[in-house]
Amino acid sequence: MVQIGNEINGGMLWPEGKSWGQGGGEFDRLAGLLNAAIDGLKENLTGGEQIKIMLHLAEGTKNDTFRWWFDEISKRNVPYDIIGLSMYTYWNGPISALKANMDDISKRYNKDVIVVEAAYAYTLENCDNAENSFQAKEEKDGGYPATVQGQYNYIHDLMQAVADVPDHRGKGIFYWEPTWIAVPGNTWATPAGMKYIHDEWKEGNARENQALFDCQGKALPSMKVFN
Repeated sequence: MVQIGNEINGGMLWPEGKSWGQGGGEFDRLAGLLNAAIDGLKENLTGGEQIKIMLHLAEGTKNDTFRWWFDEISKRNVPYDIIGLSMYTYWNGPISALKANMDDISKRYNKDVIVVEAAYAYTLENCDNAENSFQAKEEKDGGYPATVQGQYNYIHDLMQAVADVPDHRGKGIFYWEPTWIAVPGNTWATPAGMKYIHDEWKEGNARENQALFDCQGKALPSMKVFN
């Protein structure tokens, strides 16, 4: 399986491949870029290899966004096999809304679905000097306590929702990022990288409290949910 782009609600390779606000023809240009990427992939396969293609959007609870985007892509006959969704309850809403969206789009487009980004905190403690993206507000909005058991329950409920998609269309989840713990040098961007993208911020890890390992690198009991 190969994912073409990452969370491409807004398109890719702006402004050429932006999906909105470009005066018309946005999805024609985006479809051209997607087709070129898919063709390039297929041209480099050997020995009759068969690779499934995924297209991945953020905000997995927003059915109107998924319908808008995939309707436009379908009109232009972009070939793909799997719809990828990101799902963070503290940003996107409850798992029940994700489930309703997966049920709808898997049937509407006759495609398998996979949650390809998901995470939840096991603590509100910080292991380094970088401010974490999951704090007390995210715990309140996320629907689960920021504890090891809360993290376990979140993953369990998410996996169950995917497993319950009709016609066995739900194929699984990818947890992002299970091993991103706070160790020296493990930072979201280097100083050179921050300068390049004009996004100056503290070095460090803003997500270590959502990993599946604690600050010392020891596996958390919540990992047993995958047994």
